[in-house]
Amino acid sequence: MSSADGAQPGGPLPDLRQVLVKVQASGYRWTVATDALDWNPHQPHALAADGAITTGAEWARRIDPDAMATRQSTVMSSTARDDGCGVLYELEYPLRAASAGDGGLIWVEDIGRWHADAMGRPAYAEGIVRVVTERHEADQRLAIQTRIDPLTGSLNRPKLLDLLGMMINDARRFQSSCALLLVAIENIGVLDGSYGSAPDELVAAVAKRLRSSMRAGDALGRFSHSVFGLALANCTLPDLHVAARRFIDAVHGTPVPTSAGPIGVRVTCAGIVAPRHADNQPELVTRVSDTLAELRRKKRGSFTVYAPNPERDEQRRQNIHLAEELVSALDERRVSLVYQPVVDARSGEVAWHEALARIALPGGERVSIMRYVEAAEKLGLVHLLDRRVLELAIEALNAHPTAALAVNISAETIGDEDWRQHLLGTLRRNSAIAPRLLIEITETAAPGDLSEAAGFVAQLHEAGIRIALDDFGAGQTSFRSLRALGVDLVKIDGDFVAGMGSRVEDRAFVRAIVSLARDIGFRTVAERVEDEATADMLKGMGVDYLQGDRCGAPGALEG
Repeated sequence: MSSADGAQPGGPLPDLRQVLVKVQASGYRWTVATDALDWNPHQPHALAADGAITTGAEWARRIDPDAMATRQSTVMSSTARDDGCGVLYELEYPLRAASAGDGGLIWVEDIGRWHADAMGRPAYAEGIVRVVTERHEADQRLAIQTRIDPLTGSLNRPKLLDLLGMMINDARRFQSSCALLLVAIENIGVLDGSYGSAPDELVAAVAKRLRSSMRAGDALGRFSHSVFGLALANCTLPDLHVAARRFIDAVHGTPVPTSAGPIGVRVTCAGIVAPRHADNQPELVTRVSDTLAELRRKKRGSFTVYAPNPERDEQRRQNIHLAEELVSALDERRVSLVYQPVVDARSGEVAWHEALARIALPGGERVSIMRYVEAAEKLGLVHLLDRRVLELAIEALNAHPTAALAVNISAETIGDEDWRQHLLGTLRRNSAIAPRLLIEITETAAPGDLSEAAGFVAQLHEAGIRIALDDFGAGQTSFRSLRALGVDLVKIDGDFVAGMGSRVEDRAFVRAIVSLARDIGFRTVAERVEDEATADMLKGMGVDYLQGDRCGAPGALEG
């Protein structure tokens, strides 16, 4: 009996290329240094109509922005070590079909191995990409049937968002109102691993208390790890204020009993009414999320309602534009570093350099990364920038064996386990880098979760890395908090240093910081030292290191 395609059982094996084509798959080789992406026999059939994809950057641009993982991020952030056989990776992600009129997604399965160069860094990756859209859609249909968060018994985020969309449509149709209230648990961050299951118990208890105060027709969903969303039907603006107070009182009423003992709960809440202040679900979620984030920065433990603000909306549009520029620069490898010297205040010798990121614009101009940082932080993209800067700094340390570098990181990166593991994995392969690396965290970032920041500092100290607290004086960190953090250096905020020549209060402030730091055992760095007179004053106060144009402008790293 012949097989369906005419081949005889036990006959010659089919050509592997033909098999790959039949199953909508193709082999590839991605070379990191040149970014060349070569296919064998050709790129997957489902993408063939969209033009040739010949570089990793082109492939990355095709990946949907909501993808949880990509080949590039998986390979370049891997902490595994190539033992000569390559390092296995296996992932699934969506691609945007450029020719698809409805903007649909093509899901692919990407399996391969990356191989390291002599320094242990990824040099190239080889694997197979297979189109699995039908399988993925079947899995999604199955997942829709079980859209309940298992810990809290509430809706999960996708189901809550679907319900909000329907509520808004009904409110518009029947000329009524609905609302979304976000409830963020503020003190869950202090419950680290030593508290066992207490954090989960706290989250589950808050869900139960919120549910007990809901009306018929309302819905509760777990919006993120420690944030709940309440979809409130037939809810006007005055109703929202009453409902928010009811939910806050229910949560704050009594401590939550847990396996670690009773724990008090503190929440911050933000709400929005639709369609009055949002025409659709994405707009509703974006606006109330921004409102909550702003409130948590200013006054945790309180409640507010979204109000239109043309200046804020324009800033949001600008942030989106800047974030798009940043992602494009990262994908196209247009991010580079310049290096500003930090000198010993007594000898004038260079002690280390601070690595400062620059972006090359399409026209060739290189601009400071600072114009993009705020937008990247607000849109959750800053960790991508910090990972690229770390990669470039490590490359520079490998290329300059006598150099020492300082690298700035954002508040979000303190909690980015992938960034930390990438760094620690690099140090395991090359421990000589650690003593030459200094990580700078900003003062305004550190107090947000002191226990998390202290744990971060301790883990990097254990690996041999020094830590500096940047912009000291700009935030609210006390010297008691400094001792708890355990940093090695304090960088005095440049605004105070720059004003020393004309403002007596700035001179007094800097003198007090230097004196207290010396008594407690911290070394100090003065930023924005622009002239000899300021440098002399700082030396007289006992500052240990100086940084600024007087000591050297940012430039290339030599030696």
